[in-house]
Amino acid sequence: MKKVFTLILALAFGFGLKAQCPLTTAVDFTATDVHGTEGHLFDILDGGQYVLIDFFFTTCGPCQQATPKVVESYYAMGCNMHDVFYMEIATGDSEAACLNWVNTYGVEYPTISGEAGGTQICNQYQIPAYPTVILIMPDRSIVINDLWPINNAQTVIAALEQHGLEQHDCPTTGELVMSTDTVYIVNEGCYTVPGEITITNMSFEAVQIMEYTSEEFTIQCHEGDDPYYGNDIAGLFIAPSDSLHVYVSAYGMGENGLYMGTMRLITTIGDYEIAIIYEENVGMEESPSNLCSLFPNPANDFVTLKGESIGTVRVYNTLGQKMDEFEANGNELRISTAGYENGIYFVKAGEQTLKFVVKH
Repeated sequence: MKKVFTLILALAFGFGLKAQCPLTTAVDFTATDVHGTEGHLFDILDGGQYVLIDFFFTTCGPCQQATPKVVESYYAMGCNMHDVFYMEIATGDSEAACLNWVNTYGVEYPTISGEAGGTQICNQYQIPAYPTVILIMPDRSIVINDLWPINNAQTVIAALEQHGLEQHDCPTTGELVMSTDTVYIVNEGCYTVPGEITITNMSFEAVQIMEYTSEEFTIQCHEGDDPYYGNDIAGLFIAPSDSLHVYVSAYGMGENGLYMGTMRLITTIGDYEIAIIYEENVGMEESPSNLCSLFPNPANDFVTLKGESIGTVRVYNTLGQKMDEFEANGNELRISTAGYENGIYFVKAGEQTLKFVVKH
């Protein structure tokens, strides 16, 4: 049984009231976790992730029993890098007590102490007993008001999967993680629409972005909320577990209005290569979608393109030079890559462009 936080609530349970968050819609908040990272609930939801919140306090016995199971489910669901974002919020606890808690139970997701605003947030959500685990959808509706009992990690995983969330591998510790390996940049005639990428530091140290280079493009990178104005990212540091949202602009050089190349991001823990696709005179309603799939990737002897009404298919190298052209009959096309050199290539089918790697 959960530990009830007040005697009055304990008596209420005796009359059969259910211990759960009574809200059906999330209340927004901004708070700083025990590692000094500020988080804004609605920003996470607006980014398309669900948010799981574990309300607790450090001397709560049931909380101590449940937390290792929640932590295990966090790893199974992708470590906040995919469908769902985990956080925990304490009531009444100091920063020092929460830091000790984090170290004891190996909590890597944000922990907000009582003195950093957690107590107020618990009150806003009218939490009657601890632990209380809730799930919020991106549309701000609370779809799980209290996940209990938590018998094991699978209890949490199964509850999330019922809402369409999928398990994912966690990023490897000790690297920067890019939200995409391909940036699309569109020239609409009067102006160029930058591409977007989020860089997350999954290492244990602050990482500095030294520079970014490209042989095929003149690249402009800016961080901030405005895609056209901001600070150049060269020289910036990204703290552990922190992210940097970047806008990428490029001015391509090539033919046929379709320019392809790569950008190399040079950092203090290694270099990272990102594909750049720059298309002229393409309206936003015609921008690349996920209608087709391409596999295997990396490819050795062949790659298969699947989709509806594929039509004309062209293969380009990173210099924008056309390597092959095919007319697909049906919804599947097998492309021989045996004669391609190792490297990055692009398949253009209709208004969609996909990247694949050849590795013999």
